[in-house]
Amino acid sequence: MQCNLKTNTSRYARQIILSEVGTQGQQRLRDSKVLVVGAGGLGCPVLLYLAGAGVGTIGIVDNDIVDVSNLHRQILYAIADVGDLKVLAAKRRINQLNPEIVAHAVATTLNADNVQSLLADYDIIVDATDNFDAKYLISDACIEYEKPMVYASISQFEGQVSVFNYYNRHTQQWGPCFRDLFETPPPPHLTQNCSEAGVLGVIPGLLGCFQANEVLKLILRAGEPLSGKLLSIDCLDNSFHLLTINKTTRDRRPARALGDSSTPAWCDRDWLSPYALHDWIATQAPFQLVDVRDVSEHQQGSLGGRLIPLKDIIKRREELDTTRRVVFYCKTGVRSKAALLAIRSISQDAELYSLEGGIERYLAIYPDAHTPVVS
Repeated sequence: MQCNLKTNTSRYARQIILSEVGTQGQQRLRDSKVLVVGAGGLGCPVLLYLAGAGVGTIGIVDNDIVDVSNLHRQILYAIADVGDLKVLAAKRRINQLNPEIVAHAVATTLNADNVQSLLADYDIIVDATDNFDAKYLISDACIEYEKPMVYASISQFEGQVSVFNYYNRHTQQWGPCFRDLFETPPPPHLTQNCSEAGVLGVIPGLLGCFQANEVLKLILRAGEPLSGKLLSIDCLDNSFHLLTINKTTRDRRPARALGDSSTPAWCDRDWLSPYALHDWIATQAPFQLVDVRDVSEHQQGSLGGRLIPLKDIIKRREELDTTRRVVFYCKTGVRSKAALLAIRSISQDAELYSLEGGIERYLAIYPDAHTPVVS
């Protein structure tokens, strides 16, 4: 597909003048094909900005309809779209924004039977889904068919973004995949969608913008993609953490059926259940408990242990006793997993755990728990 850049100069003028773009970069955008799986809170800003940038072919996969409860965060849609299929409403909106691009709307749920045909014609796959089964399926398929996956997830005021299965042409090596971050499914509390856990509308918008930026960087071959890195954002305290994801998968091809995430969560080496922690406390097992929440949260109530807020975890790493098992905890488990990844990147032999469900889950099971450990 070729385009006449003379007719597009006005539309794309502000990005063509960038040295990282230019007319050659704009042509790359025009020739690129990107599949966005999910047309919800994450997918909406991704679709808008890719269309605005001039990505030539955009696929949209979703099987949901627009509901009035979507409108506070899913900025593609208006009241007039309520009751319509999201993919059709999204296609209309992005074609209004940029009629020069081709948009394919696919009203279906991604599954192991259709994933190959849906991914086959696209260069980059954007994971804008809100459930972990879909994320495993997309990741496994991207490995199988050698396509990069631009990932994001959100939980209330927090979010994460990364690029998986990226092939570095300079090193001729593949980057980590989604299973290197979560080898097996996270605990159930982390699999809640927005309707269950709640979300402030700007959070998926912010993370979706980061996803769109990573897609454009991949197409333009500009900057450094978030391959092998997890950008973790907490919008309540405006903290940003760039964490390392180590590649642990040995085989490029999945050793199981596409998307199979049936392994029990307790088999994941990173998660420690509240029951196991309670037993360790009761038996006075040798371990160090570390609270990675903020000072104000710790003062409102804690499980004890050493307080090292996530933002300080690297510079205060000397306070961690890695000769013992170390258990990180936070409110729900998101920040504690981020702390674990940060320390593992510099101390790979340490035995590290993240408390499953955080202090909320622990106190729901043991409501009379008091400060049990001093470290």
